[in-house]
Amino acid sequence: MAPAAAGVVLKTCQQRNARPLPSAPQNVFVHHSDAHNTSKLHAWTNYYELPIDYTVEIHHNILSPQNPTLAKRFMPPGYKRRFVVIDRTVHSLYAHPILNYFNQHNVQPHFVILDGEEVNKRFAAVETIFNHLCEFGLLRREPIIAIGGGCLLDIVGFAASCYRRGVPYIRVPTTLLAIVDASVGVKCGVDWQHPTMGPLKNRMGSFYPPMAAWLDKSFISTQDHRNLVNGMGEIMKLALVRSPELFRLLEQHGPQLIATRFQSNDAVPHRVIELSIQIMLEELGPNLWEYRLERCVDYGHTFSKILEMVANPPVMHGEAVNIDGFLCILLAHRKGWISTQLRDRVFSAMKNIGLPTWHPACDLKVLTKAIADGVEHRHGKLRMPLVKGNIGSYGFVNECSEDDLKHVIAQAHQLHQVVSVKEISM
Repeated sequence: MAPAAAGVVLKTCQQRNARPLPSAPQNVFVHHSDAHNTSKLHAWTNYYELPIDYTVEIHHNILSPQNPTLAKRFMPPGYKRRFVVIDRTVHSLYAHPILNYFNQHNVQPHFVILDGEEVNKRFAAVETIFNHLCEFGLLRREPIIAIGGGCLLDIVGFAASCYRRGVPYIRVPTTLLAIVDASVGVKCGVDWQHPTMGPLKNRMGSFYPPMAAWLDKSFISTQDHRNLVNGMGEIMKLALVRSPELFRLLEQHGPQLIATRFQSNDAVPHRVIELSIQIMLEELGPNLWEYRLERCVDYGHTFSKILEMVANPPVMHGEAVNIDGFLCILLAHRKGWISTQLRDRVFSAMKNIGLPTWHPACDLKVLTKAIADGVEHRHGKLRMPLVKGNIGSYGFVNECSEDDLKHVIAQAHQLHQVVSVKEISM
């Protein structure tokens, strides 16, 4: 008899208007005749709920020879090898310590070196991984190790979801952005290059969880200033819609976190990362497949997707998210959801950290296109999250008119002109 998935909540046979098959009574149901559909001769429903279980772990010195995690966990019995896809920049910085680590554990690594960044997040990268997988002879239950930033983790996750219809993979994020964002959820994918519409963000992808995500903030120590600030964009997003504590930490310690690259000995860096990861898991956990489309973690992800594809000079993901997030602050203020004092407090906190709050590509055409794309992506309604009342509280709007967008653009120009005048006078 076919086993049912643990924890499955089954509909009754009466609710299904069906009878269970004796050989698979919890999974396969034969439907009764349907008087409203005379063309249907016979029908079955096959019901199975896929159990999902993956662990997000924060480690200290994951490349230390005394830490066997990366070398030994989930290794097939009798094997001493690893298939590792690594970001080219990370490889240039860590090739020697990574190779030394595997040598210390008598493990033979096979490296696939890929360029990161959004411009390289294309299907060609998946094909490169596939060719290496075929030559390597990866076993069906042998994990791919992905070491790099968010773009690389997205590419590897999608490749893993497709190769032999799904093989396991493990995420090892090396950027602040990837640690608090890409490593936590189950989405992966690549951008699609349409012949007339141009690049379309994440149009090819899947929901495919890793076996585990192993996080080590020591990787952040080699990031440059812009990439660090980029990661702060996703953290600021979470703070605005979910956590007054996280916002206060960014407000009070943001510049110091950047200056020390999250490596100071006090508790603040760990608390900021811990809070960010936990908030993401709390929001994603009950809604992994996004059956519920009203998601507060979509804050900063309405305008940013289009901005990221069209901006020149280009913007990074976290930068685009923060620009979007500030436009949403202005929109919330216009709708009377937040006070002028709160608007200015958020603006000041963002500028103090060095987060961008505007880009010249944010014209009416681009923002209007983003609204239309948001409605399409969220199944016919905008469902745009905005801060409501105070930091850590939010609501959703389904309407954003052309007048709203014109007002937001005008307000952004005005606020940035005021800031520029103050900076000059100082």
